[in-house]
Amino acid sequence: MPVSHLLHLTDSHLFSDISRQLKGVNTYDSFSTVIKDAFASTPNPDAIILGGDMAQDEASETYQLLADMLKGWSAPWMISPGNHANVTALERTLIPALESISSYSRCLQFDAWQVVTLNSHNSGNVSGLLVEDELKRLDSLLAAEPHKHTLIALHHHPAPIECAWLDRIGLHNSQALWQIIHQHHNVRGLLCGHIHQALDMMHKGIRILGTPSTCVQFKPLQDSFTMDNRSPGYRTITLMPDGNIQSLVKRIDGFIPKDLNNDEPY
Repeated sequence: MPVSHLLHLTDSHLFSDISRQLKGVNTYDSFSTVIKDAFASTPNPDAIILGGDMAQDEASETYQLLADMLKGWSAPWMISPGNHANVTALERTLIPALESISSYSRCLQFDAWQVVTLNSHNSGNVSGLLVEDELKRLDSLLAAEPHKHTLIALHHHPAPIECAWLDRIGLHNSQALWQIIHQHHNVRGLLCGHIHQALDMMHKGIRILGTPSTCVQFKPLQDSFTMDNRSPGYRTITLMPDGNIQSLVKRIDGFIPKDLNNDEPY
């Protein structure tokens, strides 16, 4: 069986005004540089997963800008919406724009794997929530393909990461997610964004991978909000036929805030 190659791009925090900055970083420029590097490393992925918080201003114009920036690829698209999301604008603007480039799916089937994206957007809250319909959908997908390895992608981290301020705004009902996962035996990994840092850990016997933001980074293992002096990045994922996951975080150069103590609203 062939392997499957994925890209994960997350937390771009783009604005419709491409001159805007977040914490001193021009998010349009940093995202442009990230996708240039990602295209050079993986020009023909089997799928590209866009995490949450892709549009900081949640504007339709920003979702269109995002799609325009991604036209170099012809891979299937997947999205796991986050807290910075206008779901209506996303559905009316971003998804049709991505479909005009290639195809869009919330569940992709490969020879040995299925990849499922979940919507953890929790209206009016920074923390995430999987509504009942989303949990039922996951349960059905896992039950329908018991012999396929499964990778689940969602925006909010589904387990504590020893970063107190972020753990307060993670996935609110993570226990319900884990209950479904352990009713089945085919989940091999969970993929998240939101935390603006690289993560590779085991929780309840399942591997969790977190991907850096394409703009500012958060310092791991902190009790309160702290930016990190690391550059933006993205994640490549290779799904092996035996159920193993090979994955690398790749970072570009530059785009580190000059003032790591910048206290402007985020």
